[in-house]
Amino acid sequence: MSTSPAIVVVAGATACGKSAFAESLALEIGGEILNADSQQFYQGFDIGTGKVPPEDRRSPHWLLDLCRPGERMTAMEFVRHAEAVIAEVSKRGRVPILVGGTGLYLKALLEGLDEIPPRHPEIRARLQEESRILGAAALHARLQEIDPESAAKIRPQDSLRIVRYLEIAAAAGRPASELMRHARPSELRFPTRTYWLQVDREVLRHLIADRVEGMFRSGWMEEVQGLQSRGFDPRFLESRPIGYEEVAEVLAGLKTLEQAKAVILQRTQQYAKRQDTFFRGMFSHPAYRESGSFLHILSSYPQPIS
Repeated sequence: MSTSPAIVVVAGATACGKSAFAESLALEIGGEILNADSQQFYQGFDIGTGKVPPEDRRSPHWLLDLCRPGERMTAMEFVRHAEAVIAEVSKRGRVPILVGGTGLYLKALLEGLDEIPPRHPEIRARLQEESRILGAAALHARLQEIDPESAAKIRPQDSLRIVRYLEIAAAAGRPASELMRHARPSELRFPTRTYWLQVDREVLRHLIADRVEGMFRSGWMEEVQGLQSRGFDPRFLESRPIGYEEVAEVLAGLKTLEQAKAVILQRTQQYAKRQDTFFRGMFSHPAYRESGSFLHILSSYPQPIS
């Protein structure tokens, strides 16, 4: 198929055990870990995004802390960074292991990017001003009219993504969902071995709950206080990982700790469900088997498989 370096992908829903699995696998096969979780791109957002602490990393980790708070990594930018690291790791005879739950980024890397227009500063500036004046919900309603498929995937409060999808539609003259509905390739861009980690839905709910409690015990509120002291209040950032807004609201006295935990649990469980649905569709494509890849589905808490 190609002379591209072989890579390993460890994918799955949040809290299913991807990091622990990948760490053990890296030690077994001489691998280095490349982050493919969009929430872990942010500098200073560590505990609430589940980053493996530096002292617990048993192998090199790449593609962490690429963005300042409030910025967003695009799929195109992720692919550019990932390709460079894959080449570097492979050149040293090591195995790149991509680990994460952001299916869109993995799909872009493995299958190629959709033909999406580049950023259009004038259109974007106009839409951002409208969002500031009218509010994100008004622009979301507009997106619902012109591109209901895309609107259904975006929260009405996510002004950054709403503006981007409206920008694409204005620049291309067609909705983003239509542009993205292209034929998928018959083979992947890299020879790929895929581990799709799954656990029972009820078990995952408990894992998520335990993880959230552990984040608070590890100092999540102190982490948010530190971000605020540096001028990065999650409540006012257009782009923020799950849970940080709720923690900031507790610190501001707008929510009780228990109220915040309930919202974080609900949002995380909803996110995990969306991840599972995305990967189910992504990995059902024959290219993931025909390219020398295989799919491994685990029904209990995952352990490395050689």
